[in-house]
Amino acid sequence: MSYSSSVIQPLLERLSSEDSDYRFMSLSDLYAILSNKTITLSASDSITTVNRIIDGILKSLSDNNAEVQNLAVKCLAPLVSRISDTQLTNILNRLSFFSTEDEDSSLASTALRTIITSSSPSSSKIFIARLLHTLLPTLQSSTDSLDVLVDLLNKFGSGLSAEQVAEIQTQLISVLENGKGLVRKRAVSALGALSSHLTAKLWDDLMNYLIDSFSQGGNNDSLRVAVSVCSTLCKASHIRTGPYLARLAPNVLKSLDVEDDDVREAAIVALETLVGLCPTEMTAFTGDVIAVSSRFLKYDPNYAVNDEDDEEEMYDADSEEGFDEDLEDLYDDTGFSDEDDVSWKLRRGAAKLLGTLIGTRPDLLSTLYGSIAPLLVSRFKEREESVRIEVIHTFASLIRQTAGITSPTLPKRKRRMSDDSMTLETDPKSQLPALSVRVFKLLAQHMSKTPGIPTKQAALNCATELVSVLCNLPDEFSLFIQTLESVVAHGTLRTSVIKFFSALASHSIDQIAEFLPTIVAIIVSLSNDKFYRISSEALAVTGELVVVITSPSAIDVTPFIVQLHATAVAKATAHDSDLETREQAIMVIGTIMSRVALSSDEVRSDCGVLLERLRNETTRQVTIRALSTISLSKLDVAYSAEWINAIIAELASLLQKSNRSLRLSAVTTLHEFIEKFSKQVTTDAATNLLSVLRFVLIEDDLQLLVPVLSILSTLITVLGPLRGKIVDTIVELVPKYGSSEALLNLLAVQAQIGDAKALFEALTKADVNLTARAVAVVMLSGNLVDTTLACIKLEATGSSEVNARGALAVIAELARRSSTVPVTIADVSFLYNLFLSSDEEVKIAAAQALGAIAATNVDAYVPQLASQLTPLSRNAKMLVIALREAILLNSSKSERASEVAPYTADLWSRLFALDVTDNGIKSVAAECVGRLTALDPAKFIPDLRALLKSTDTATRSLVIGAVRFLFSQSDAALAEEAASPAASSEDLLRPIIVDFFALLEDSDLENRRLAISAITSVAYNRPQLVADYLQQVLKLLVEETQPRPELVREVQMGPFKHKVDDGLEARKAAYDALYAILVAFAVLQDKRDELGLSVMTERAVAGLSDDHDVKIIGCVMLGKIIEIDVEFVYPYLEILAKKFTEVITRKFRETEVKQEFERHGELQRHIVRITQQIQSATADLASPVELPAAWTQYVAETFSKVRPIPAA
Repeated sequence: MSYSSSVIQPLLERLSSEDSDYRFMSLSDLYAILSNKTITLSASDSITTVNRIIDGILKSLSDNNAEVQNLAVKCLAPLVSRISDTQLTNILNRLSFFSTEDEDSSLASTALRTIITSSSPSSSKIFIARLLHTLLPTLQSSTDSLDVLVDLLNKFGSGLSAEQVAEIQTQLISVLENGKGLVRKRAVSALGALSSHLTAKLWDDLMNYLIDSFSQGGNNDSLRVAVSVCSTLCKASHIRTGPYLARLAPNVLKSLDVEDDDVREAAIVALETLVGLCPTEMTAFTGDVIAVSSRFLKYDPNYAVNDEDDEEEMYDADSEEGFDEDLEDLYDDTGFSDEDDVSWKLRRGAAKLLGTLIGTRPDLLSTLYGSIAPLLVSRFKEREESVRIEVIHTFASLIRQTAGITSPTLPKRKRRMSDDSMTLETDPKSQLPALSVRVFKLLAQHMSKTPGIPTKQAALNCATELVSVLCNLPDEFSLFIQTLESVVAHGTLRTSVIKFFSALASHSIDQIAEFLPTIVAIIVSLSNDKFYRISSEALAVTGELVVVITSPSAIDVTPFIVQLHATAVAKATAHDSDLETREQAIMVIGTIMSRVALSSDEVRSDCGVLLERLRNETTRQVTIRALSTISLSKLDVAYSAEWINAIIAELASLLQKSNRSLRLSAVTTLHEFIEKFSKQVTTDAATNLLSVLRFVLIEDDLQLLVPVLSILSTLITVLGPLRGKIVDTIVELVPKYGSSEALLNLLAVQAQIGDAKALFEALTKADVNLTARAVAVVMLSGNLVDTTLACIKLEATGSSEVNARGALAVIAELARRSSTVPVTIADVSFLYNLFLSSDEEVKIAAAQALGAIAATNVDAYVPQLASQLTPLSRNAKMLVIALREAILLNSSKSERASEVAPYTADLWSRLFALDVTDNGIKSVAAECVGRLTALDPAKFIPDLRALLKSTDTATRSLVIGAVRFLFSQSDAALAEEAASPAASSEDLLRPIIVDFFALLEDSDLENRRLAISAITSVAYNRPQLVADYLQQVLKLLVEETQPRPELVREVQMGPFKHKVDDGLEARKAAYDALYAILVAFAVLQDKRDELGLSVMTERAVAGLSDDHDVKIIGCVMLGKIIEIDVEFVYPYLEILAKKFTEVITRKFRETEVKQEFERHGELQRHIVRITQQIQSATADLASPVELPAAWTQYVAETFSKVRPIPAA
């Protein structure tokens, strides 16, 4: 949509109207036009129109109506996105003049701040050039100028030069020294905004100036400003402030000795910031911080109390009554009043400082319990409510930290602090019970006598934290819980009471038994609350409470269960109950039914409620969860068959709904219900259920498939075999989900009870290659092996290669699943004959079947296989495959591994005697060698190490493959394979790794590539094996990433000559290994120095000039290095800028193939990601970094315009 000047001109004219309403409405319409991004100004007169709009809005800033002025300021925000740089400069000039000439510059300041925050970062040069020289001279006297400067620094600070930053810093320091009142306060904020743009030298100068300002003394105002600057700078950049705290912190602590409460308050706030943001650097001052906090927590010069005597009285059992009277007098005393007293700010700040210390130093818990916890408890009597609340919150945070201690006891140890006497010797959880006695009594006093609701809220929260941590409740807990009945009347505290009861539900029934009358009465009252949120949360706690009180105990809880049950039923059936309340009530009913033996009338009533709620659309989901709870219960309750079948019918009907989450929960609960109540399912209900389940199976939903198949398996055991169309549907699933255990179990049950032969015939009509497992299961479960095995064997030797492969797969599966089947196959010569088949897949299937048979009768078949495994054997590959299958099946179970042991030595020698130049046999033979090694490490590890140094290339190749296999196996897999797993897998593999490094320099190129890929496997699976040899491995890998001209050869292809790099595959493997090591060890701080990140960065950058695959790996490596430390990439930014520009600006020929376009798109996406990472990581650095001009130009001119090719 386009607006011409003829439309906007009337609005601008009405801005001069004498009626302020017209002026306001015109600005309102103008704001709507400017804010609508779909509206554009007419191209013919847009410049003139915008100039008129600017004049009209700026003129309105001087309007005598405040509402018009405010709306004019508001219009500037959408206006700046529609104007040119020249027009923006014009606005800034006029507003700057307005702000310096007008006595009240606040409006112009607000307008400038609005423009700054709404402008694009690309306009930084305009703002800095125009505003900086105007603002700086006025900083001494204008808070508005300081406000504008803060926004300018926050928005465009990165565009400032080092000279400009230094000039601003000088001016701000001058304001701090000479300014007054609010101006100095705003200057402190401006210095904080500037701090993130200071160079290292300017920052150091500022820190030294700040330290000198402390040492020079001065008046209290100057000291307070210095302390405030310290706090502000720490907030702005705590990482850069940390190294200077050794000199700053003592000065801040010393300022607390000044007899000026304003200075002390600033110092306490600063300490809170330092402790919270720099806990490590402040460790040396922890003792001083605790001492200061303790001192000012009791600081109350206008209220005469002997603190030391009071603290002693706190723990004097004979003085309890007297203290309670003092607490009561505290709330009744109205004679004291001093409006000028600000000491409460210091006490509150001290409490906050302690809270921060507790949150950042959990290692000091024992010390804090000994020195701070009693003091905090004593200050519960604080007369100022805001301080009292903060004290209680601080104590609650101490308890919260205690809850995070997982071990029941802590090791006895000492931690050095500024006070050497402080020790950590006791478990904090053992110190808390002694304190809890007094805490509960004081909290009870506050709950009953304190008039303020905030204090009661804090007391409830503290009690909740305390109850969550304590293992045993003290006797004084009864005093606290008695006060809750009166507190419930306050609506704002009800939620906190509910949270308290939820925490209390973590205790055993024996702990809370005596309080049950009070607890149940309050929960019932809250459950009937008129506010649905309170009612629903109370019912949620009711469910938790039911679980606790129904746990095994000699306590009679029947009266309480009756009350809770009646309340839940009433809420679940009430028509005026909110949905959330009704849902929680239904869950309570389900919990009670699953844990309590109710009367028959109550069971009947509850069953009716649940059935009704299940049929209601709004409460189906929660009712399903309640039914799931009931079905999982171990309680033996005689539910009526009518209700059970009605529930099953309803759940089955929900499977036909479109709501997916509803279907998933329904099918899960239906499975649980069928499992528990299968004997009560009627034929009609089962028939209806089967028809529904069949349609669910037809939908082919994998998430629903497993529970549906399990339901069918259960129904078969109760109602007999399946018949009709559902059997056909199940058979149709087998080719796709033939490996699903749920489906195989269903087929086994159906074959065992039903017509196994018909099921066998149906499965064999499909592709047996896909149904082999299912066919084998049906044959075994249906006792069809004797009658059908001959047929299967005939198919295996038939002319159809497809049928032969399927039949052989069935034979192999039969052998894997039953040790008795191979006995019926007395003659396996047909399998040997199939080794001569022209179809490679048939030969492999025959070998696997032979291996499976051999695994069940090792003594009969393994020697036979070994005798035929000779270097001259035509079937060597098939025999090795068979041996692998036999070794695998036996080594997967430790009790069967010993059966292979007598033959391992012969197999070892025969495997190494084979000709493994064929890659097909080499990989299988290497796996066999690896598995034999895992079976008997003590025997074969020495042999394997010796063969690593063999002069035969093929032997070394076989050993590399075996070692690589061992590296890729998990600890559990190696432990299972070892016949006597006494040593750990690390001990098994560690002797190999040192000798294996020599193969990284193997003279054979292929062996070298395989060895490098094995190192990649080690880095991903077992990095600890190479941790001690990291530098040695990295040196070899880095050398391998260097292109070798001697491995490049020319190949004549017709009239063209192509260069082939034989070292490319090894080079790619080396880059992969470097990246794997980078990922494995980057997270370990102690290994980063050994990684040689500078060398890795150099090789990653060099890889960008290599083959496409190497370029991609190089990009991925650069991304990881940037995550670790972006500074390693900075020396190569000029090179990267050049290479990235070449990629991004590349032009494609019209004849370019699609694959080349896709490869370029992949590389470009990686480059975009790296550029974004570098820019983001640089922006996050604590101190600004000046990037090379070539990189800056690339980002501004090339990267900013790039549109990455989308992924295919």
